[in-house]
Amino acid sequence: MLLKDKLVEARTLLDESFDKNLSLPEGKEKRLLEAMRYSTIGGGKAFRAFLVLTVGEMLGLKKESALSIATALEMIHSFSLIHDDLPAMDNDTMRRGKPTNHVAFDEATAILAGDALVINAFEVLTSDDTELSFEARCRLIRFLAQMAGKEGMCGGQMLDLIGEKEKLNLEEVTRLQTLKTGALLKFAVLAPATAVGADETTQNALIKYAANIGLMFQMTDDILDIEGDEKLMGKTLGKDKVESKSTFVTLMGLEATRQKAKELGDEAKKALSLFGDKADLLCQASDFILERKN
Repeated sequence: MLLKDKLVEARTLLDESFDKNLSLPEGKEKRLLEAMRYSTIGGGKAFRAFLVLTVGEMLGLKKESALSIATALEMIHSFSLIHDDLPAMDNDTMRRGKPTNHVAFDEATAILAGDALVINAFEVLTSDDTELSFEARCRLIRFLAQMAGKEGMCGGQMLDLIGEKEKLNLEEVTRLQTLKTGALLKFAVLAPATAVGADETTQNALIKYAANIGLMFQMTDDILDIEGDEKLMGKTLGKDKVESKSTFVTLMGLEATRQKAKELGDEAKKALSLFGDKADLLCQASDFILERKN
């Protein structure tokens, strides 16, 4: 299957899962669910879900279990975008080609929608739909909490806020993005291995792949913030330059960042050699990150 077809399949499966897990109640509290659905269903490329489903298939994880993991992860990711767009954070008005959640609803509803998505993510992971053992579910819950919390995405967001007020060096920006962007990508790649109890060699290969695509993803994001098309990106571009934020591009230069991203892509694919042709889609995903326009 071609990568573009697999991405469409992942988006379709994810939307069906969101529709099921975020069904609308009859009462007035349905406004909360409307806000949650607004920022999840039909939004984005579902790239993290694609990674979970693809690695899961490669490792023999049942699709139903992989989809539950992907749904929980994308709920956490959507929560992070809702809160990241808030006036107290990045203060953005456009996300995925439409008004951000707090603009479409209101700030208090957006905060509550993000909070609820975090909580519901762990409910999905504990669902009987996963057909995973209780031990596997506990490992996944702990892993997702680590990657989303102080040791992962939220820790990286704190560094990002600090970076709005003071200059960061390359080492600090690398750590920032390893946490803020890379942690959830690491979960996407490693969660199926955690679920099936993969051996150390398999896990180490996937760890190397995830680390490389995580940094490469952010480097291409920094490049697109300068060269990208706002209509394709679906969000405001050029804010990093206006706010004088420390990024890979401001610290390394545009061409050096582009070259480093290519090197990371090559290393990511090299890490997958253990899996042979089974990892073809994951190799395509590495090229997709490098060449993406949105």
